[in-house]
Amino acid sequence: MVFPEGTKIDETVPESARKMYQRFYIGPLERGFGHTLGNSLRRILLSSIEGAAIIAIRIEGVEHEFSSIEGVRDDVTMIILHLKRVRAKIKGSKDLIRAEIKVDNTKSNSPYIVKASDISGPVEITNPEQYITEVAPGYKFKSELFIARGRGYVPAEKIRDIYELPADVITMDGIFNPIVKVNYEVRKVLYRNRADYDELVLDIWSDGTTTPQEAYEESIDIITDYFESLKRYLERREYEEMKKDIKVSNIAEFLQRSIEELDLPRKTIEVLQSHNLIYVHQIIKKSEKELLSLPNLGRRSIREIKELLNRAKLRLGMTDEEIAKLEEEKKNKE
Repeated sequence: MVFPEGTKIDETVPESARKMYQRFYIGPLERGFGHTLGNSLRRILLSSIEGAAIIAIRIEGVEHEFSSIEGVRDDVTMIILHLKRVRAKIKGSKDLIRAEIKVDNTKSNSPYIVKASDISGPVEITNPEQYITEVAPGYKFKSELFIARGRGYVPAEKIRDIYELPADVITMDGIFNPIVKVNYEVRKVLYRNRADYDELVLDIWSDGTTTPQEAYEESIDIITDYFESLKRYLERREYEEMKKDIKVSNIAEFLQRSIEELDLPRKTIEVLQSHNLIYVHQIIKKSEKELLSLPNLGRRSIREIKELLNRAKLRLGMTDEEIAKLEEEKKNKE
């Protein structure tokens, strides 16, 4: 079989535009593989790339989403619709952060237009001109935003099942996917004196929080690791056990476990061991950025590590103080 020689990036796309759009050429491919790969990559890009979104809001003086706010042009429902259009990127390794909007228009004689650029916190906004609401002269507007990492689309009613949020916040639909649109075309190319090989042309548009090239590489990691995991043959009992949450009765004991004991793909374990990361406590103190810098450790593997730690109520980048605090909280609950 003929396998693709690699991926060629369209060099005619201006450097300034590559954060939002890029075209990729993949080939040569055996007949039919253009559509097989094109459809698979397109579906992954539109559903499974990690992004960030505002998932909940708390507005001073507001109890529910059907309220109106004195001195504010839009009601809460409209404000939420506008916030859904805000495209954000979390700074750091945390999966859930808090940001805020504070507007004091009490000393002004003209209305203040609140935009996404007014959001402050450990977050980068890629569409700062997005309108949120308007505050009349003589009034204030204050809100707290909860921004989380995730994938795909999560309806508001399921947000609390996934993220730990205060009881008094208003949840929102989580629109996480950073990829706006994906098109692909299959062309015939001449290769080795045959003109019936496929070439896949892939166009990717992003919202700017993730570049098309980063999303493309992540989609390849996902599809590669997904098929790699199919080679693992499991007993039915073992398969059922894997689906259960990890119960950690003793955090200190769990942190001393070898990564061999964790439910991670063999390939991921071998890469971690090659970098002298043998125990859970060594991994948990590493940030996502530090792990991504390790050769042969893809985004899919990082995601699996994060999901496993999350099932144990832990996360990457934890400090000794945070671990000690967690142990203390667990003891107090018991």
